[in-house]
Amino acid sequence: MDSRESKIINKTPYTFLVLLAFLPLLNVNTLSILIFLFYFFAIVFRTKIIKENFQKIGFKPLIINVLFYIPLIVSLTYTPVINKGLDVIVREISFLLMPLVLFYSLKTSKKLLKTLSFIFILSNTLVVIYLSLKLNLFGVFLDNPSEFFNQRFYIDIVKEDYKDWHPTYIGLNNLVSTLILLNYIFKTSKVKHKTFAIIIVFVFLVFSLILNSRVIFFINLIILPLFVILKLKKIKYKIVTVAIGFIALLLLFNISKTNRLGRIFIEPINKDVESVSFKKLFGVRYAIQECSLELISDKPILGYGVGYEKVLLPIYCLEIKNFKNQYLNNNYSSHSVYLFLLFSAGILGLLPFLFLMSNNLVLSIKKRDLMYASILIIFTLVFLTENYFIRINGILLFSFLNSLYYQKNSKYIEKEK
Repeated sequence: MDSRESKIINKTPYTFLVLLAFLPLLNVNTLSILIFLFYFFAIVFRTKIIKENFQKIGFKPLIINVLFYIPLIVSLTYTPVINKGLDVIVREISFLLMPLVLFYSLKTSKKLLKTLSFIFILSNTLVVIYLSLKLNLFGVFLDNPSEFFNQRFYIDIVKEDYKDWHPTYIGLNNLVSTLILLNYIFKTSKVKHKTFAIIIVFVFLVFSLILNSRVIFFINLIILPLFVILKLKKIKYKIVTVAIGFIALLLLFNISKTNRLGRIFIEPINKDVESVSFKKLFGVRYAIQECSLELISDKPILGYGVGYEKVLLPIYCLEIKNFKNQYLNNNYSSHSVYLFLLFSAGILGLLPFLFLMSNNLVLSIKKRDLMYASILIIFTLVFLTENYFIRINGILLFSFLNSLYYQKNSKYIEKEK
């Protein structure tokens, strides 16, 4: 192999990584092909580099970040639905291969990260524009601005389109983009760039209300103000930010009393602290997760085996608990990453994952990496009400962000100068 061919092969995985940054726009088939090609060129043609880095770095970073995936693989030996289980394991292969590639194969330069961030934000912006046109948001707003938030803009996740859409996934992508933009706003001195970034942040925040994803809405209220406050260096600016945030919260609360925003903002929590309703807060998920916990309590150590959740849960919810919901189409899942792990591999599957999240959060705090800490907290909260590990786009985003920031902060891994 001559030097020219070698350079092309070395650059190829980076090319596919850049293409994967279009994640929010890609359908499952396209995403699957790009993922396969990325891992193929990043591993098969770079085995020598991987071996050398294993000798330098050791196995510890890899073990910390992939250990929870091993019990899922082992559970294939006792799952009643091995074909479904294999499908899940293959879909989740990024939990193993992404840390392997980012820790031992590729180096992520600052220039590359800027490119990936730009493409990811651009893709999410295009998604917002596309769905705004699809839902006729501009027409509805111009017809009657005062009634805009009284409208129900429902994104049908099962209706055929060029790809499947899910409000929580869209909202989470926008939230990650917002954090990247806020981080950029604090770093850049260019006024025009700051102004444009603030406008995009505002668009993402408004769209998060339209999505009607309760969990994303509340995470926005918690994470973003804290992120800004911690980024500000002067106490007076922190105080002003807190005051503005408090006033904005009161205004939003009052506005929500007269329109549909109250469904996600006020309805779950009444004036009495004692009357907090988790059934209203979690909606349909409450009943499903109640069913899940009852089933998990029968096999808490090893679980039922990967893939069996979607077989057993509908039977239990429908036939035994007599719970039905028109939006679920009998295709129930536990709607929680933590419950998914318990269902699949029991406590032996959950504990390594909790160790991963807590260990990496402590690492981010020690290194004072506010971006990494914020991302981990966001995922920790989202995982409570959404099984983010059943869709390939969710698996890819989490495995990439976690591996990327762990690589950046870990003392075991050689940094790109």
